[in-house]
Amino acid sequence: MNGDNANMPRLTWIGHASLKIETVRGAIVYVDPYAPGDYSQPADLILVSHEHGDHNAVSLVTQKPGCTVLRAGDLIRPDGSYCACTVAGVTVEPTRACNKNHSPLQTCGFLLTFDGVCVYFASDTSQVEQMAALAARKVDYAFFPIDGQYNMGPQEAMACAAMVCARHNTAIHWFNADPAQFCPKNNLPLHPGDCIPLEAAGR
Repeated sequence: MNGDNANMPRLTWIGHASLKIETVRGAIVYVDPYAPGDYSQPADLILVSHEHGDHNAVSLVTQKPGCTVLRAGDLIRPDGSYCACTVAGVTVEPTRACNKNHSPLQTCGFLLTFDGVCVYFASDTSQVEQMAALAARKVDYAFFPIDGQYNMGPQEAMACAAMVCARHNTAIHWFNADPAQFCPKNNLPLHPGDCIPLEAAGR
């Protein structure tokens, strides 16, 4: 990481649907740990979008004393409404995520804000109308599944990207899908293990 990026938050796509975020103050957040990779940096917060086995391998993650683990069940009320919270300087807002394979009462995406940056993790989902409201949130980085087997495929994910209007859009959760088929406006292709500095837009 060069000196120009030294005071910026960072995000690593570990692989599959697994992300790691490091804030400017050094808070470490893991989202949906599962993909092979490095989970040794001790976590302040672990987020699990749902309980399918390829999203909830919390035991892989080194945890700081007092680490907070938030699962979809902790954030979705029985009536389907959501609980937002702030942990280690990161505000977590659950978002709707669902399809025939994922119940909206057991699955959620995440809108994460920290250091002036807004990150949208769509989770396992197909297109939902609530994504349109995210355009007003001025999302900086958005992550969409494109597998086309358990979730939407690349074309539907591109339609979702057009709804959300993020400054950067990245395909994750590929399985056998071709990531080259995901080519929305503001595409930011990543490969497993890539680490990027997160830049906030002027708001």
